[in-house]
Amino acid sequence: MLRAKAVFMIAVPLLVLASVPVGAAVAADADSDLEVAGLTVEQEVNPLGVDDAQPELGWTLDSSSHDVVQSAYEIEVSTTPGGPADVWDSGEVVSSRSFDIEYAGPALDSRTRYFWRVKVWDAVHEASEWSAPAWFETSFLNQDDFAGDWIGSPNRPPAVSLAGSNWIWYPEGSPANSAPVGTRFFRTEITIPDGSDISVAQVQMSADDRFEFFVNGEPALSSPDVQDAWRTARVTDVATSLHPGTNTLAIAATNGLPGPAGVIGQLHIETAAGDVLDVTTDDSWVSADVESPGWQGPAFDDSAWPAATIGAAYGSGPWGSGVSPSTPPEPLLRHAFDVAKEVASARAYISGLGYYKLFLNGDRVGDHELDPGFTQYDKTALYATYDVTDALRNGENAIGVSLGRGYFAQLQPDEWVSSPWHDEPKLKFDLEVVYTDGTTQTVSSGTDWLASDGPTTSQSVWFGEDYDARLEQPGWNAPGFDDSAWRPAVRVDAPGGALTSQLFPAIKVTDELPEVGVTQLSPTVSVHDFGEPTAGWANVQVEGPRGGTVKIVYGEKLKADGTVNNDNVFFTVQNYNYTLKGGGPESFQPSYSYAGFRYVQVTVSDGVTLNGVSGMRLHTDVEQTGGFSSSSELLNDYQSAQANTILNNLHSVPTDTPMYEKRPYTADAFLSADSAIAIFDMQNFYESWMHTHRDDQSADGTFGNTVPGTVGSKSQTDPVWSSSYVLMSWDLYWYYGDKSVLSDNYDGLKKWMDHYEQNIAGTGGVYTGFSYADWLSPAGANAPEGTRLTATAYVYKGATTMSQIATALGLESDAAHYDELAARIADSFNTVFYDAEAGAYFDDRAAGYRQTSNLLPLSFGIVPAAQRATVLANLVKDIKDRGNHLNTGAIGTKELLPVLAENGEADLAYSVATNPSYPGWGYWFTELGATTMWEEWGDQSRSHDHAFLGTVVDWMYQDVAGIQPAAPGYSSIRIQPRPASGLTHAEGHVDSPFGEVRSEWTSADDVFTLNVRVPVGATAEVYVPANEGDETDSDPNATFTGIHDGFAVFTVGSGDYVFSTGADLPDEPTTEPTDPGTTEPTDPGTTAPTDPGTSDPTDSGTDIPGAGAGSGDGSGTSPGDASQNGDSSLAATGVPIALGGFLALLLIAAGTMAVVVRRRSKGASSN
Repeated sequence: MLRAKAVFMIAVPLLVLASVPVGAAVAADADSDLEVAGLTVEQEVNPLGVDDAQPELGWTLDSSSHDVVQSAYEIEVSTTPGGPADVWDSGEVVSSRSFDIEYAGPALDSRTRYFWRVKVWDAVHEASEWSAPAWFETSFLNQDDFAGDWIGSPNRPPAVSLAGSNWIWYPEGSPANSAPVGTRFFRTEITIPDGSDISVAQVQMSADDRFEFFVNGEPALSSPDVQDAWRTARVTDVATSLHPGTNTLAIAATNGLPGPAGVIGQLHIETAAGDVLDVTTDDSWVSADVESPGWQGPAFDDSAWPAATIGAAYGSGPWGSGVSPSTPPEPLLRHAFDVAKEVASARAYISGLGYYKLFLNGDRVGDHELDPGFTQYDKTALYATYDVTDALRNGENAIGVSLGRGYFAQLQPDEWVSSPWHDEPKLKFDLEVVYTDGTTQTVSSGTDWLASDGPTTSQSVWFGEDYDARLEQPGWNAPGFDDSAWRPAVRVDAPGGALTSQLFPAIKVTDELPEVGVTQLSPTVSVHDFGEPTAGWANVQVEGPRGGTVKIVYGEKLKADGTVNNDNVFFTVQNYNYTLKGGGPESFQPSYSYAGFRYVQVTVSDGVTLNGVSGMRLHTDVEQTGGFSSSSELLNDYQSAQANTILNNLHSVPTDTPMYEKRPYTADAFLSADSAIAIFDMQNFYESWMHTHRDDQSADGTFGNTVPGTVGSKSQTDPVWSSSYVLMSWDLYWYYGDKSVLSDNYDGLKKWMDHYEQNIAGTGGVYTGFSYADWLSPAGANAPEGTRLTATAYVYKGATTMSQIATALGLESDAAHYDELAARIADSFNTVFYDAEAGAYFDDRAAGYRQTSNLLPLSFGIVPAAQRATVLANLVKDIKDRGNHLNTGAIGTKELLPVLAENGEADLAYSVATNPSYPGWGYWFTELGATTMWEEWGDQSRSHDHAFLGTVVDWMYQDVAGIQPAAPGYSSIRIQPRPASGLTHAEGHVDSPFGEVRSEWTSADDVFTLNVRVPVGATAEVYVPANEGDETDSDPNATFTGIHDGFAVFTVGSGDYVFSTGADLPDEPTTEPTDPGTTEPTDPGTTAPTDPGTSDPTDSGTDIPGAGAGSGDGSGTSPGDASQNGDSSLAATGVPIALGGFLALLLIAAGTMAVVVRRRSKGASSN
C-alpha cells in the first residue's frame, strides 16, 4: 500500500520541471570562482619533444560552485613565460570544449620552447583569471632536421660457422661418449705478421658444459652456467686484445656432469690489407687436467702438456650441428667534443634500437629504461628528448651510448627474428647546444664516433643476460678516456620507418621492493622472496675474487625443495650470470631485459659473498588516476591485484605476462582495457599502440595475435583477438573524447571490418575460421563448445562498433551499412545457434550448456527482445546450479558480472565475484594466496601475472561504484551503483578529460547515502537505489526526473552532491522548490549556447553516443549505449514535462512504485 505522502511529494518536483528541461545548464553561482588548471599539450604536462605541427592543447576547470560550464576560451602562446602573445592569440572562441584543441596559430619552429596560458568564460560570460603559464618544446617538425647518421658497431654477428672446427678434450677415454667431471685446460699460440692492422678478430666458442676463453692471459669470453649451454656459441671480437707477433689463446673448459665433454671454437681474423687467418680447435692445441699458476699467459711453459684429442668434428658426435651463434656483446659507442662558451640550453635527441643507455661525461642521462618503445620498426621508430643543459662542462665533453638488442635485434630463436625490420643494434643521435650569445652547436652521430664491445656478453628479452665485469672499461663514457684501441663506428641502414617522438610515458624503475624472506638452501644458494609477483629486476650486491661467478634465476613459483620453479615454461628463461672483477664490493642488475618474478634465486661460487638483494619494479610509468575501495577486503584486494598486474604487463606495449612470453597479445590488452583506463591514464600509451596496429596491419586487413606481429602469428588471424583494433580505438574515443583516434585509424578499421564481412559472406553469416574463442575456461585452454559462436559474436560486435565509429565521424552511409551488416549477422547467429526449446544458445551441443555462449548474445544485444528473459533466466540457473560459480574463459568472464548486475542480479554477481571455492577469483585469493591476477583458474596456473581474467574490476567500477560515461569523454556521466546485499560501502573515482568523477555510497540502518562528484563542464544522470515507499533526500541543485527500475533518477551539473534514500529518513527543514527561473532552458546535453559563426573549428557538434567497450545487457545499460540509457527520464521520451508530471500521478495511483523526494536547503547541500 502506498503512502499518500508519496503521491504529493513526487508530483511537486515533476511539475516544477515543466520549465526546467532535463540536462539544462544553469548559471554559475554569483562571484564565480572558476579556475583554469591542469594544462596539457598532447595529453602531457610540459612535454619535451613535441613533433606535431598542430599539437593538441587541453586544460581542466575547478570550481566549488554547482552547474558550472565553460562558454568560451582564449589561448595565448608566446616565446617567454611572462611576455606578450607574440606567437598566437586565439581571441575569444565560443566553445565549451576544453581538451584536444588543436593549436591553430602560425607555423611552429623545430627545437623551440613555447609558453602558453588560457582563460575561460562561464555561462554568464564572467571570465576566469589567466592560468599559470605552461610550456611545451618542439623537437623535429621535419624529420630531415634530425642530422645524425644511423651508426653501429663494426662487430657484426658471425658470418662464419663452426664448420671445420672440432670438439676437443683432454686425452682421457672417449670424451664424445663420457668423460669425468672436472675442468680441463687448453692452449695454443698464433702468429700475426708484423705490421698487420687487425680490423676483425671474431671468436665464437661453445663447450659442454661451460668454458672461459683468454687472449694473452686476459679473459675475453665465457659461457653461462645453464642447462644445455653448449647449444649456443658465445661470440665476441678480440681485435683489441691481439697484436702483431705471437699471441696466446687459452681455454678452461668444465664438464659439470658425467657424460660427453668437449670444447669447440673458431677465431676469424681479418686485416686492413685483406689478409685472413682462421684458427680452429683441433689436435694442435695442448691440454692439461691440472691448473697451474699463470697457465693462460704467454710466458707459461706448456711443453709438457699433451696434445688435445678430437672427440668429434663439428656436425658429428652427440652434438651434431646443434650449435647456433649467440649475440655479440653489447656495442659501446662514444664521441668526444669541446664546449667553448657559456651554455644556455642543450638537448639530446636519441633513438637507439633495440634499447639504449645514454651517458654524458660519465653520468647516466635520464631515468628511462628499455627505451625506446617496441614498434613496427620498418614503419615507425621512436626517439626521446632529454634536457642535458646541466650535464655539459667547459672544455672536453664525452657522449657514451651502450646498445641493447631488445626485440629489434634479438638473435635467440623466436619469431621476431624473421621480421622484416630485424637488424643489428643501431644509433641515431643529435645534441644541440645553444649558447648564451645565441649561437648553436650540433653534435651528431657519424663515422667519427668510436666503437668497442661492452661487458654484457649475451642478452635476450626472454633468456636473460650475461655480464663479465672483468671486461668493463672504466671511464669509457667520460672525457679523458684512452680510446686509441677502439674502432670507428660504421654507418648502417636506417630502420626504414618514420622517426617519431615518444610522448607516451617511458619505462622506469618505480619502486624498490623489500625482501619479505630469505631461505638459505645451502652455503652458496639462497632464495629471496619479494612477497608478490612483479616485473623488473634485482640489484645483487656481492664481493669476491676476480673471476668469481653469480647465477641469478627469477621465477613466480617454488619447487618442493625450495628452488625457483620455471618448469612450466618450455624453454629456459630469466637466467642471469655475473662474473666478478674483484677488488671490492660490486653490484649487478640487468640493462636490456626484465623478469617477472616473486622469487630470486642466487647461486655464488666459492669465495663470493652475497651482501644483499634488492627488488626493483619496472614498467611504463603511467599515472594512477583512479581508485576503488569498499567494505569487502576481497574486492579491495582485486583492485590492488589488477592494478599491479596491469603495471607488470606494461613495457611500452601491453603484454600477456612479464615472465615467459612477454608478448603484446591483442586480446589480453582489449579485455583489460576498461579496468586499465579506470585506474590509470592510458591515453597516449594506447594511442601509440593503435598506431602500431595501423603499421602492422596486413594488406587484407588482418592482424596476428600480437601487435607487433610475428610471421607465425600472422598466419592465424582471429576476429576475437584482432578486434583489439576496433574495440580499443572506440575505447579511446569513448573514455577520452578524442575523435582523432577514430579519424586517424578509420581506413584501417574499415579494412579490418571489410575483411570479416567478406569472410562470413560465404558461410551463411557465421565465422568458421580459426579462433582462440573463449580461451582458458575451467574446462581447459580450448573452449569445449568450439569457436564459431564466440567468433561470430565478435564479428557482430565489430560491426556495431564500426557503426558507432562511422556515426561519430559523420559517415552516415557507412554507419547504415554496418547497421545492416550487424542485423544480418544477428539473424544468422540466432538461426544457427539459438535453441528455442532450451531457451539457450549452443555452438557444439555435445559440450552442454555454456555460460559464454549465452553471455555474449546477452551482452552484445543479439538476443531478440522476446527471448531475453528466458536466456537470462537459464544463465542465472546454470550459475546457481554450479554453486554460484562461473564457468567462463577470458572472453566470457569479461561479460559475466556486468550482465548479471545490470539485469537485476546484483546479489548473484557479488556472490560469484567473492565465491571462495574453485573456480573464481575468491578461490585464488582466499585459498591460494594470490596477490595478482592469474592466467588460469586452477592452482597449476602457468602464469601468476595475467590481467585478462581480472575483469572483475570492470564490474567494480561500472556497477558497484556505478561510474560509466554516458557520452564520449565523460561529457555526460551515468552514476548508477548497483549495491549487493553483502556490501555496506563502496567508493570509486576515475579521471576524465574534465577532471575527477567520483561515486561513494554507504548502506546502513536502512538508509542508502550516495555522494557524487561531477567535474566542471560535465553533466550527470544519477540513479539512486530506492525501494517501494522510500523517501529520497537530494541536493537542491539536483533535478529529479523520475523513477526507473528501482532507482530514483536525477540530473545534475558539476559539483558535489549527496543523495539519501530510506524508509524513514531523518527530518530535514522544509525548503521551497527550486525556483524555475534560476535555470535557462537549453537542449539536453549542451553546455552553453554557441555562435556557429565563431565557434571553435575543433568542435564537431554533438557527440553521438554509442556502443562502448564495457559489457552490458544489450539493451542500453553498457558503457557506450547512452543513446538508449536516457529512457529513465520522461523528458527523454519526448513527453512534455508538465504532462509527464500528470502521468506520474496516474502511474502512482495505478500502484507503481513511489518514493518521497525531499529537497535540502542550500545551506544543507554539499559543496
